[in-house]
Amino acid sequence: MSGLFQALESRMLLTATSTSLAAEMAAINTSGSAVKADLKLLTSTAKADLFAIGKDLKGSPATNVPLFKKLPADEKKFFTKVSADVNALLMAAVTSKKSAADGNASIQAPTNLALTAKVTADTTALLTAATKPQAKLTTDSSTATIDADISALSAANPTLATLLTQDATAKHDFDTGVAKLLTDAGTFTNKVDALKVDLSTLLPVPTVTPSLVGDYKGVFKTKPIVFGLGSLTLSFEILITSQTINSVTGTITAEGNSASGTIVAKELSNGKLSLTLVSPTLTISLSGVVNVTTTSKGLPPGSQITGSGTATIAGYSISGLFNVIKVT
Repeated sequence: MSGLFQALESRMLLTATSTSLAAEMAAINTSGSAVKADLKLLTSTAKADLFAIGKDLKGSPATNVPLFKKLPADEKKFFTKVSADVNALLMAAVTSKKSAADGNASIQAPTNLALTAKVTADTTALLTAATKPQAKLTTDSSTATIDADISALSAANPTLATLLTQDATAKHDFDTGVAKLLTDAGTFTNKVDALKVDLSTLLPVPTVTPSLVGDYKGVFKTKPIVFGLGSLTLSFEILITSQTINSVTGTITAEGNSASGTIVAKELSNGKLSLTLVSPTLTISLSGVVNVTTTSKGLPPGSQITGSGTATIAGYSISGLFNVIKVT
């Protein structure tokens, strides 16, 4: 168990910072620029090689006409698909920028549950933001027929030396350009994944810090129960004698009705807390927040728990808000 606590402790210490998020965004933008440059160079080189091949075919037999027409037609199909794939891939940079902004906001307000929810959604979005379009780019690149079209021209003109040389150059240029595009696309995807991993360190993890062990006293204010009967303010106490990563031992008392035993508990590093106790005399489910920093009134971490809950006391079901403060 102590090993688990140490692992959680280490994870919390290695959290994202504004500096690390800025560095990851810079890396994403740099690698994205490389992908753009690769596509631009591949397109211009293919265009130049196509022009050179056409020039070498001048004066050749008419049987080359359909073979040569197929090459630019297939290139157009290829670049239409690949350009769309690259544009989709680079949209991950937009997603990353929003995610980094949410991460920075969460760093400034680590106990803000709304920001935690945003970062959670961001890490989910980043899972496929780059990997999905990268996979399609890889597939579309591997199914290109450009090399086959060039080889067909070479096979049909085995004695046209200038064409054979240019065909070899065109194939080399195309294969090299595609390989570089895919390599840089992979680098871009890895940088986006690095941001996701860093952001995930901002997400709450199970913890026992601050400790919940102690005697908390306060009130449970119910919602209106029936017509004509307003809310009630009940005395409320949570006495916790021991704590593990997924439970606490103690007693919960509401207006003199008590239940003791093992209470299912989930405390997260952002202060979010849930407690559930089922017994013959009292069934209660609480969802709230324990302060993880010193309060404005000077109460140290772990001193105050606030939230909402439902309870069944002596056969009556109630729900409402509670506020308890550690007295010992």
